[in-house]
Amino acid sequence: MKVIDWPTLDGLIQNLAFLVAGVTAIVFTYPAGHRQDTPGALALRYVLTVTLGIYLTFKGIVFPGDLRFDFRSVVVAIVARRYGAGPALLVALPIAGFRLGLGSGVGAWLGILQMTVVALVGATGTGWWRLHAPFMDEPVTWRWWRPFALFAAANVTLFPAFGTTWTEALPAYLLSVILSAVGLFVAFEIKHNRLQNLAHTFHLTQLATVDSLTGALNRRQFDLDLSTLDPAQPAFVLMLDLDHFKRINDSYGHAVGDRVLVALADLIRESTRASDCLYRLGGEEFAVLLHEGTLDDAQEVADRVRRAVEHDLAARVGLHGERITCSGGLAPVVGDRHRAVQVADRHLYRAKQAGRNRVHG
Repeated sequence: MKVIDWPTLDGLIQNLAFLVAGVTAIVFTYPAGHRQDTPGALALRYVLTVTLGIYLTFKGIVFPGDLRFDFRSVVVAIVARRYGAGPALLVALPIAGFRLGLGSGVGAWLGILQMTVVALVGATGTGWWRLHAPFMDEPVTWRWWRPFALFAAANVTLFPAFGTTWTEALPAYLLSVILSAVGLFVAFEIKHNRLQNLAHTFHLTQLATVDSLTGALNRRQFDLDLSTLDPAQPAFVLMLDLDHFKRINDSYGHAVGDRVLVALADLIRESTRASDCLYRLGGEEFAVLLHEGTLDDAQEVADRVRRAVEHDLAARVGLHGERITCSGGLAPVVGDRHRAVQVADRHLYRAKQAGRNRVHG
């Protein structure tokens, strides 16, 4: 099998360039941070990945015996590593169909077998199906040797097409392993760098907008979200403050006080709706922006939070002899948004004055 001449080398370079361009386009569809993919994003990525694999096959280098060399298996390997064997096989299926359309000789079937092995072996450590894949940082040495191990195993299936004798087939086999592994390493690095940048950006955003203790959004994000509320949509601001929290800190220590705040944030999240946003404004003071619904709906949510705190908070942190409650102030966001916060604060103060463990507004 003749593998080295200028047209062959030029074709390899072009195929690698198409691979790099295609993978670069695909990784820009990855969501930022730890957000999960939407069905639409997954469908778009599937179409782009299959299209790339088909194009690489079409632009592959043709050898005698209906054998083609291209980087379509690299595309399958990327999917297998990130999403599992099932999605990789779903990507390989239309690519295999296109390959058979170009010719159904022995070389074509061996190439399809090789893609199947790549899908199955490449998913080692990932499993059969994992659509929502978190970013996993791996040492560069591991990212380098994994492609060689994968294609050393998978390309054995192509051995019968490489030549009739060992002296003829072995060099072609080794060259195919090296080229495929280099292609996969390059594609891995493009994907890895993009995911690493997204994770880093998400981490910086978390530091700037999220309270590190409770996981609630912080005061800075509260002010920003309040200023960008749609005036055409109903919204309410609920101010919440733990009653006698200083006594908890003084009696049990700040470590227990921190556990109380974390448990409080969890209870508020469980008691509010998916459309509502929780913020820690400072100390034991929290705010919730209640989106959608009427004033009655907002009052129902506020009272649900108050009851959850009264009945469950102390037990959650192991203070079974204690009774921990909170007070709240509720106000609609109408006109001047910062005035709504002032009104909710006044209602919170009145709730405290009226005996605590209640919501006014």
